[in-house]
Amino acid sequence: MSLVVGGIVPPEDVVGRVREAGEVLASLPAAGAVLVGDRRHGKTSLSRLVQRHAADRGAVVVAVSAERASYADFVAALTSELARLDPGWAQELARIRVSVTAGPVPVERDVRAAAAFDELLNRAIRRTDGRLLALFIDEVSILARNLEREQVGSGDAFLHLLRRLRQENQGSLATVLSGSIGFHHVSGDAPSTVNDITKIAVGPIRFDHATYLAECLLMGSGTPTTDRHAVAAAIASAAENVPYYIQHLVAAARKSTQTTGTAAVPELIGRLVDDAVDDPYDPWDLRHYRDRLTHYYGDDAPAIAKLLDVYAHADGPLTVDTVLARLRSEGSTIADRDALVGFIERLVLDHYLIRTADADRFSSALIQRAWKSMRR
Repeated sequence: MSLVVGGIVPPEDVVGRVREAGEVLASLPAAGAVLVGDRRHGKTSLSRLVQRHAADRGAVVVAVSAERASYADFVAALTSELARLDPGWAQELARIRVSVTAGPVPVERDVRAAAAFDELLNRAIRRTDGRLLALFIDEVSILARNLEREQVGSGDAFLHLLRRLRQENQGSLATVLSGSIGFHHVSGDAPSTVNDITKIAVGPIRFDHATYLAECLLMGSGTPTTDRHAVAAAIASAAENVPYYIQHLVAAARKSTQTTGTAAVPELIGRLVDDAVDDPYDPWDLRHYRDRLTHYYGDDAPAIAKLLDVYAHADGPLTVDTVLARLRSEGSTIADRDALVGFIERLVLDHYLIRTADADRFSSALIQRAWKSMRR
């Protein structure tokens, strides 16, 4: 396999997702699924793999990103994708695209786009001639959140529209939704808009699959090693079986061998992780976990950062009462137990923490280590 560091992985090179791909495919006749997982864990790669399999099974596959500046831009992107799939419909779709993007006032364009989206999908379903229309929407929660921030209720309305269309066209329309932020960041009601479709967790792959991926990438990149399988296993372990970090570590190992002229050994991998965590240019974009708190938690972000500091410096899982006592001793604005539980639950949904019985800890030792480093 060729290295694809931070890029789009070809579907044929996706490793360790047979079970998840099967689950998504099985969900399509019953309206679809929502892919749940932390950033960089491969939701987009899984989606692209399923798109290929669904098309092979006869579905009409439409894929579009909702990471757009406005509702109108999203609908315009959808019309462009439909025109690409159905050239005979291109002229009519071009008129629809102009109708939702023209006009001086963005709010008015979004109102037109909302109406056009409903009609557009209904007409697309009619044109499939009885085949399943599988609509894959990436970053759907980002668009919904942006809409909600511009006008309260509009983000929820968009998500409820998707739900209604699924339910009214079961067997004819399926949606596969994915994104880098959870639906709870849209509104309190938003998570209920996807309770009719299967939630499929997309986390790290199995260790043996991760080792296999690392070994394939070492071979494909021509990285010399003293023991390729042992080095691959060290990479898988250090990357916590996350393909994104595996790609980075193989690339770093190759660079190291080119610089030193020495074949990679398993002991090298730990040093490469040290270099990535300490690098001021942040090649793995780990600071995103710190910097996104403002977007996620608004004015509460400083208090949340200090809350994560408590977990980052702990040797093991912490109970709520232990954390509350430490916060109170530090004068944290989080002084109420119920408020603390609420924040912990959100941090679990945002993949910072994981619950262990009645205690919680960082879900990733790598991110925990990076958090301590960036918070100094």
